[in-house]
Amino acid sequence: MTLFKMKKENLIIVAGIVWLLAGMNVALIGMRSAVEMSGAAVGVVVALVVGAVAAFLAFHAMFGKIVLKNAQRIRGLDAERLNFLRFLDLKGYLIMAFMMSFGFGLRLSGLIPTWFFAFFYTGLGCALTLAGASFLL
Repeated sequence: MTLFKMKKENLIIVAGIVWLLAGMNVALIGMRSAVEMSGAAVGVVVALVVGAVAAFLAFHAMFGKIVLKNAQRIRGLDAERLNFLRFLDLKGYLIMAFMMSFGFGLRLSGLIPTWFFAFFYTGLGCALTLAGASFLL
């Protein structure tokens, strides 16, 4: 169906937008968790900021490699016009489904404290957002 096909470069833009929106959503969850802890002591706030920066740095390095690999994969596809769903390969979709399901499950279970989501999701979300911007650039 040609309705859902687009040029390779536009497929890279789709990937960027999806990663950007996912990152902003994850970062917002982290920031909301931090706001829920508004009465926390200064030491806790400093620890959350340091943790968020550490999570960002760890994931930024990993996502940077994934962005390059995925952009190269898209550019290497044979056809000039491709289905917009090909912005990820099967492995990428499986990883995304696992990460989203695992994240939802953890948050809904109540097994993980709010402070964890405050730093981890803020750092992870910022790294995802920057990866999305990297696709677009």
